[in-house]
Amino acid sequence: MFTPTIKLEHADARGEIYSIALPDNRELMLLHSKAGAFRGGHSHTVDEIVVLLSGKMDYHKLIYDVDVPEEMGPGVRSYNPAGLVHMGEFTADSWVVEYKFAEKDSWTQTDYEPWREKVRESADIEVREFVTDYGFIELEWTG
Repeated sequence: MFTPTIKLEHADARGEIYSIALPDNRELMLLHSKAGAFRGGHSHTVDEIVVLLSGKMDYHKLIYDVDVPEEMGPGVRSYNPAGLVHMGEFTADSWVVEYKFAEKDSWTQTDYEPWREKVRESADIEVREFVTDYGFIELEWTG
């Protein structure tokens, strides 16, 4: 009998990302994202489904070079066919589940730099706020 396991994969000021191991070398990703965070800004070589469990986000998709945002609330799902550029802009603290229709590590990701820049900037802003909130002003940087 298979027993799923959960593992913290990454944590930063934007929140945490967990992987949940599933049978047949598959995995489910569970993401906690804080309000103001951006995640994604890329496409995958496999289809993916995203379900917002709680919170609120604007889910951006690049369709024919046009940014098409969709406002998502709890219980809303979104399907991303392979090759579709997508990015989450979290407007409230949120929990999201992602599932890729492929074996773990059998797919690749391609970044879309204009949106990845937003993702990096949101991480920088969050880190500055975290540092400032705890009084380590001497560690704050610009640019």
